[in-house]
Amino acid sequence: MKKALITLMAAALLTTSLIPAMAAAPAKKAPAKPPAAQKKVVSAVCPVMGTKIPDVTKAAGKSVYKGKTYYFCCAMCKPKFDANPAKYVK
Repeated sequence: MKKALITLMAAALLTTSLIPAMAAAPAKKAPAKPPAAQKKVVSAVCPVMGTKIPDVTKAAGKSVYKGKTYYFCCAMCKPKFDANPAKYVK
């Protein structure tokens, strides 16, 4: 009985000494993302092949026709489009 009481008192003493130390510790915040990492990724569809381009910054090429920009999935699609854009624009 005496051992149990000593153990209980030691646990209570230890707990009461740790609580203020834990409360005083500053909370860690997640590092803020730089503005460049928060840019929205714009996707497109190649007008020649119909292939989805998940990120236009990685497109094989681009052309402007009647004020609209078109992106291409491969280097072979751009010349086809440029030769006859009306054929591929619906």
